[in-house]
Amino acid sequence: IWRIDFFFPPPYPLRPPTVFIRPVANMAIKENHRHVGLDGRVYLPYLHDWRPGTHDLRELAVWMSSLFGAEPPCYARPANANGSATSNGSHNNPPPYSQATVASSSHTSSHASSAYSSISTAASTSTHATNNTNNAQEEMRKALEREISEANMVAETARRAAAEEDRMEAAHKRMQREHEQELSSMRAHATSKVQFEIHALFMGVKEELRLELKNQKQLEFGKDRIEKLLNEGGERKGQLEEGNKEMDEAIGGLEKWLVAVKEQKSTAADNGGKEERGQTKADLMALPVDTHSAQMLALSAENAAIDDCIYFLDRALVQGSISVEVFLKEVRKLSKRQFMAKGHLIKIAQTRAAEYR
Repeated sequence: IWRIDFFFPPPYPLRPPTVFIRPVANMAIKENHRHVGLDGRVYLPYLHDWRPGTHDLRELAVWMSSLFGAEPPCYARPANANGSATSNGSHNNPPPYSQATVASSSHTSSHASSAYSSISTAASTSTHATNNTNNAQEEMRKALEREISEANMVAETARRAAAEEDRMEAAHKRMQREHEQELSSMRAHATSKVQFEIHALFMGVKEELRLELKNQKQLEFGKDRIEKLLNEGGERKGQLEEGNKEMDEAIGGLEKWLVAVKEQKSTAADNGGKEERGQTKADLMALPVDTHSAQMLALSAENAAIDDCIYFLDRALVQGSISVEVFLKEVRKLSKRQFMAKGHLIKIAQTRAAEYR
């Protein structure tokens, strides 16, 4: 049989109560108990994880009943050891509350008490005598006063510790708010920067697309223009080919006409030669000595003949003997032939000049 004492510090129920086991005279606290120290103080996970909203004395009593029922914290002393234990003082009995508080200060810094209350969970059958003297009562009163004084000191220390804890908690909350504000500011700055970069990228892509569309339109316009020019060139080529054919036909007709004229002149020369015997012919007055000279003489004569033909065609046009269309057609043919003759003359002259160098 043992007693269980509960001490409630001033912050209770914010902090857990302090619990001690008080064995009776023939009982002692077990050594190396998992949840009870030699001073009788109870150490439970339930007390260590105390939360004001979820923990209370009823559940604490259930915890102790379950644990101590399976593993009692006290044991009965042998009958022959009572005398020696009484004379020497039992080291297994817990000290008063003040001494227990001082002894357990290394384990916890926040257990204090402003009032002493004890809840008895089991009946104690003590056989001690109650014949106390006045000196014993005085000693008990002094001991009680000392305990009250020590309890008040511990309570003051607990109040100071609570105030310091509140201050630290307020400082922590303030730092947390400042950190959240800084994070919010950095987040807003990062968002603004990202939006600016995205907008700049969008505008750049938009400008590139605009330039690409403009270039594409210009290429399409150039393509249409080139196709139009190619079509016009094809038509012009066909017209020139037709003109060349007409000019070739006119040149052929003119050559035939010149041949006929030469035959007529030759016939007239033969008829008049009989009357003009003794006169020298013009063809015999200049005789070429080489091939180039003969070609140049023939081409020069052809060039002069073409000039004469153009002259007489002009006279015929003025007199109305031929139409403008016929005049232009014949002049084109003669001009083409004259151009070829002059070009041939220039080529022969260049060749002869290169030979003389």
